[in-house]
Amino acid sequence: MSGFRAAATALLVVGLVAVFATGTSAAGSDHDGDDARILIRDDCDRNDPLWNEVGGCTKKGNVTVAEFDEELDSPLADAVVGHQAWRNDPSYLVVREGADVRFKNVGGRQHTFTEVAEFGGGVVPPLNEGLDFSPECAGLVEVPPGGKTKLSGLAVGNHRFICCFHPWMRALVKVEEKKRGRKHDD
Repeated sequence: MSGFRAAATALLVVGLVAVFATGTSAAGSDHDGDDARILIRDDCDRNDPLWNEVGGCTKKGNVTVAEFDEELDSPLADAVVGHQAWRNDPSYLVVREGADVRFKNVGGRQHTFTEVAEFGGGVVPPLNEGLDFSPECAGLVEVPPGGKTKLSGLAVGNHRFICCFHPWMRALVKVEEKKRGRKHDD
């Protein structure tokens, strides 16, 4: 039993060292460096021909159109949950003022990463589930599968982002003020 505990403790220590060395929390939500990332995820199944009727799918995933639709009709849809495989990862990120935030679409569908004043609905009415349209979605910029984008110069405060196609794909980026050096009296 002591050998198992020693191995488990060693793995925990290695994991904690890795977390502190990268400057992120275990959940990936805090980032002090200059290279914060959010991954735009979905898990659509390119082998399901029904995805072709709604814009295709470039990734071999395991979520069929039928499963996607079933999740939209679930009791959770009223809370704008959508399908859990369609998400931003992490959905909450803390960065210091001046840091760049990079976004990459690692899914198989087109998405947007649009800053909005308030979370709301997008450009596909059946996916909005009672949300009011977010006017910022009128000028959306698509991020294709494999596409990347970088935001620089975000002001201190909270910044809300949604996918204007799948409005439950939300992210909040909190930009904190850089800590200033303090003068010490001798």
